[in-house]
Amino acid sequence: MTDRGGLLDCLRHSIIVCVGLLASAQAFAQAPVTWDPSGVWSNNNGSIALLIAGDALSFSYQSVFGQAAHICDVAGVAGLEHDGIYHFVEDGSTIAIIVTEKSVRLQPVSGVPSFCGANWSGDEFPSTRRKRPQRAVVTATRSRFFVVMSSPPMQRKGYVVRGDELEIVPVQHSEASQYVLARFRGRNGWIAGMLLSQTLDRHK
Repeated sequence: MTDRGGLLDCLRHSIIVCVGLLASAQAFAQAPVTWDPSGVWSNNNGSIALLIAGDALSFSYQSVFGQAAHICDVAGVAGLEHDGIYHFVEDGSTIAIIVTEKSVRLQPVSGVPSFCGANWSGDEFPSTRRKRPQRAVVTATRSRFFVVMSSPPMQRKGYVVRGDELEIVPVQHSEASQYVLARFRGRNGWIAGMLLSQTLDRHK
């Protein structure tokens, strides 16, 4: 697996994409935390997929809130602040993703998140409704990683090859059902991103 040139690519795109790539690059240095919240967490209004690689928390989130059923829909990479608290920054807003063994909680920190809109006060998902990651193996000759972001995601230069074993989590945000969140451990540590599910076998 290789990931050369990804950070250079981001210079031609938005700051949000660059932040996600930088967080993924930092993930090479460390293994996941002792307690790993990766998986799909759900409640009565929606769900969030999480995948940790080092200090980076890749996530895919969709939910509804309020009497008018406003939709939250987003994917991205949040950076570790301290002890189970991750921050995701987008368009001048910041949200916190707080993970414990009992729940995953989302709460606004500053600004109005564009992916939800005004009056969103946060969300919470209990551990009793968590599904753990699946194992998968790459079946394509080469499967490239994509940046964890709302559709359409940007392709990176990093890839995995046939026979590589991964951990995967289904995405939850809209127009991305052909992708999964994937985590691969290479010689230099962990890396996470989005992969096309058609390039993987989930049953091996």
